[in-house]
Amino acid sequence: MASLDNFQAACALSLLPLTRKRKLTLGTAFGICESTTSLLGLVAGRFVQTRFFPGKLAGVVALLASGITILYFAWKSRELDDVANDGWMIFGLPLSLSLDNLLGGAGLGASGFPPLVSAAIIGTICSAMSFAGIFLGSRGRKLFPRHASAFSGAWLILLAIVSFTLNK
Repeated sequence: MASLDNFQAACALSLLPLTRKRKLTLGTAFGICESTTSLLGLVAGRFVQTRFFPGKLAGVVALLASGITILYFAWKSRELDDVANDGWMIFGLPLSLSLDNLLGGAGLGASGFPPLVSAAIIGTICSAMSFAGIFLGSRGRKLFPRHASAFSGAWLILLAIVSFTLNK
């Protein structure tokens, strides 16, 4: 829930040739997905207390698949404009990274935290962190334009590996 995974993924994705509109959509998608899944978890937490949810695993798989796809296109010297601006990258990755918030939200809900206020705070923080990541990643693309796409893919794969090993 600290939105560090969103920050890191946004940094990596913004190394790709995203349009300004897509960057705005990506940052907003991270915030909406995080707040929505947190809200669902908060509401569910009032009724059910769960012990296991594979939300983190879904995020790991999405990061790994995205990273491998980006590296493949970068190594084949293929144009990444279409891949970077695809709906999966813009909405699918933020959604899969936010699934762990169902469990976190359930814990908050079971503890009696107010659902709407909590979800709004979580969404705001996650959006801010995502936009910060997009800003920093865009600067990296300007510094290393020839290798930014390969670095983006490698970064996403590294995030998947670290996320998987830390959440065993």
